[in-house]
Amino acid sequence: MGRMILVPVDGSPCSDKAVDFALREARELSAGITFLHAVYSPSTLVPPPDLSEDDDEVLKWALSRAQEAGVFARPLLTHGVHPVEAIVTESESGYDRVVMGRQGGGTLRRLLLGSTAAGVVQLAHVPVLVVPC
Repeated sequence: MGRMILVPVDGSPCSDKAVDFALREARELSAGITFLHAVYSPSTLVPPPDLSEDDDEVLKWALSRAQEAGVFARPLLTHGVHPVEAIVTESESGYDRVVMGRQGGGTLRRLLLGSTAAGVVQLAHVPVLVVPC
């Protein structure tokens, strides 16, 4: 298997739509998927949160969807790194593209893409496909 798609997941409805879209793409391209879940605490005064069962459940759900679709998939959980940095850094490890959902936000860019999606689009060196909610 040569092609790989990176799919950030967070358990939101937008992320779930991106998972479904990426699974369709993976089947069409005979590609595999890495589901990336980034756990982050923005405060430097408070230590990062412990990994919770919910974090595992986000990845387990995505992996079960891949298994149902007959797509090779693997999980990746990062801890303590901002999601944009985690996604961009991982995307440089041989992925053909990133497929992610968008979230709403305050500014026009955030409203259209979401802050994480906007950051990844701006910084990634591979194509980024942003799936609307």
